[in-house]
Amino acid sequence: MPSQLDIAPEGTGGAGSGGGGPEGGGGSRGFVQRTEGFLTLAFGFALGLALVVLFWLINKYGPDGAVKEFVAKINLVYAFLYGFVAGTITSAIYNLLVVRRINLFGLESSAD
Repeated sequence: MPSQLDIAPEGTGGAGSGGGGPEGGGGSRGFVQRTEGFLTLAFGFALGLALVVLFWLINKYGPDGAVKEFVAKINLVYAFLYGFVAGTITSAIYNLLVVRRINLFGLESSAD
């Protein structure tokens, strides 16, 4: 009876071993770049939304004083834009340094 553990057994040699050929490497790199870009924008959107909620809560339920006066002057659209830009830049720097340069988590772009 054959083993159920070999779902997709590898070849024993020949043309299939060693990297997948030219069609295997080109599309995956573009997919990774699109995914990193999407995650960068998603983090920026999430941080912008979090700042809007935070400023709205402080403005609505916060204690009276200098903080509430400062937050009352901030338009929520500007809070979202500042958070979006700051989150996008922070995430882009994280992707460049940690994932591509330092490889802190072992996520090399050319791992075999």
